[in-house]
Amino acid sequence: RTQEGILLAVADDGPGISEEERPIALRRFGKLDTARTRTGAGLGLSLAAVVARLHGGELVLADNDPGLRAEIMLPLHNPP
Repeated sequence: RTQEGILLAVADDGPGISEEERPIALRRFGKLDTARTRTGAGLGLSLAAVVARLHGGELVLADNDPGLRAEIMLPLHNPP
């Protein structure tokens, strides 16, 4: 819990996602070139972003150095 709201974060130490490719990763069915040979529909991050927005929050992708950090900031209460 922060002064701004509730922060949910998950991070890994994998290859990460470059800043330039993060908008693609957040797009529905968006798959990065490095993921095209792997299974998956490319929906995970885009769904998380939509759920965050539905609750008045935002999903932000950041560098975990190494890896990726995904943060969802949710307000303490939604305005009417």
